[in-house]
Amino acid sequence: MKTLWLLALLLISCTSKPWVQTYFNDNGKKQALPDSAKVKAVVSVSQGNANEKLSAVLFAVPNEKYRLELSGAFGLSAASILWKNDGWKVVFPQDERYMEGTGDCVFVPVYGGVDIHKFATLFFGQRVDSLNCNDSDNRNLSLEYRENYALAFLGNDSLKLEIKTIDPKAGWKGGVWNLNVPEKYARTHFPSH
Repeated sequence: MKTLWLLALLLISCTSKPWVQTYFNDNGKKQALPDSAKVKAVVSVSQGNANEKLSAVLFAVPNEKYRLELSGAFGLSAASILWKNDGWKVVFPQDERYMEGTGDCVFVPVYGGVDIHKFATLFFGQRVDSLNCNDSDNRNLSLEYRENYALAFLGNDSLKLEIKTIDPKAGWKGGVWNLNVPEKYARTHFPSH
C-alpha cells in the first residue's frame, strides 16, 4: 500500500502544469507581424469605482486596415472602430453616436487619442513604449506587461488587454471593412486634452 502511495505521489509531482500561450515575451525581440489576423481578447476598463469587462475582436491587415469590435454584457455592442488609410470611424450603438476623422490618431473609448498602429500592435503581443499619437503628447501613461496581457495606467484609470487567441489564418467577409452609420446617429467630435 505504501508503494502505491509513493508511486501516486511521484506521478503527481512529475506531471507538468498545462501549457499556457504567452504573448508579451520579455526577450526584447520584435516578432514579425502577420500579413493578416483575427485576434480575440478581453479588455478590462477601470475608471474610478467603475469596472467593465469587454470582449474584443480585432480584424487586422497590419498598417493597412483594422476593425475592432468591443462587446459588453450579453454580447451587446459597446463600440466599433474601423481604420483605413482614407479615414476612421468609431460607432457607439448604445448611445447612437459616432466619430470620424483621418490620420493615424484614433479616439479609443476611455483612453482618448491613440496611435492606431501602436494600439493594434498590442493585440499581437508586442510591447510598445507609448500609445500617444505624437511625441509631444505627454499624458501620464505607464504600461506594464505580463505573460498574456498588457496594462495601461492613466492616473487612477486603467485598461487591461488580455489576449486570448491570435489566428493568422482566419478568413472573413469583405463587409468587415465597411462600417455603416445609421442616419439618426449624432456625430460627436474628438475630445481635446
